[in-house]
Amino acid sequence: MMPRMPEDRRRRAPKGARGATMVRILLGCLLLGGVAVGSGCASDSGASAQPRTFADAAERLYQAAQTDLKKGNTLEAISQFNALRNTFPYSKYAPLAELGIGDAYFAQESYATAVQQYRSFVQLHPSHAKVAYAQWRVADAFYQLMPEDWWLLPPAYERNLRKTEDAVRELDRFAKAYPQSEYAAEANKRLGIARRRLADHELYVAKFYFERDNPKAAGMRLRYLLKNYSGLGLDPQALFLLARSYIELGELPRAQTALNDLIKYHPNSDLAGKARDYLRRYNLDKKG
Repeated sequence: MMPRMPEDRRRRAPKGARGATMVRILLGCLLLGGVAVGSGCASDSGASAQPRTFADAAERLYQAAQTDLKKGNTLEAISQFNALRNTFPYSKYAPLAELGIGDAYFAQESYATAVQQYRSFVQLHPSHAKVAYAQWRVADAFYQLMPEDWWLLPPAYERNLRKTEDAVRELDRFAKAYPQSEYAAEANKRLGIARRRLADHELYVAKFYFERDNPKAAGMRLRYLLKNYSGLGLDPQALFLLARSYIELGELPRAQTALNDLIKYHPNSDLAGKARDYLRRYNLDKKG
């Protein structure tokens, strides 16, 4: 008989690794246990039912988490998604669980945390079929963070618009990266809304300067508006106020150009008639 190896010389896995492995095994067994018993009974009776696999258990846990998410049970959903990731880390449902956690935080309106989760998913799974979805949710989260109009507060365009600028950046990035995505149309729609809010802010600031006898500063903001936010419905107002700023500064040729552009490109605007009046008043219709 061969002598037994002394206990302290046996090869053992580290305690932490053994513990983590056992937890996963036990969790898997708990999920599969009831099904295994049922399968055994079916075999005894001659039935051809196949036994459940770990993939089946992962799918079952994922569907349960999704059900909780749809019902608004976000905390329970996050708990189940995390259990899935930890118990079945190599399942195809593990990456989907990461997305599910992001969706749960999004549903809680914890947008900053949701963005971190979505970006982590993209970094870990850059070739996954759901990358476009994750990137869309990032852009959507920034859009949701934009200041809103409340009757008790000043209009959104009068407040700090840093978050609106962030939303424009992310929505524009998504629209350019995924022009064929099913979310592209909505991204472009929201991009237009966010850009209009920034344009409103520029017009508001320009009017503020003009009303305080600072036509030079007003003109700078108006030129910036026309260069970066043209086509959003504010061009006639911007051109007319820009012309007035030039008149105040004594730069009549530049005022003439602004007024003529207003008449040429926006002939149906209410301000086109006023532009003609200004050309006649300052004898600009006979110059150039």
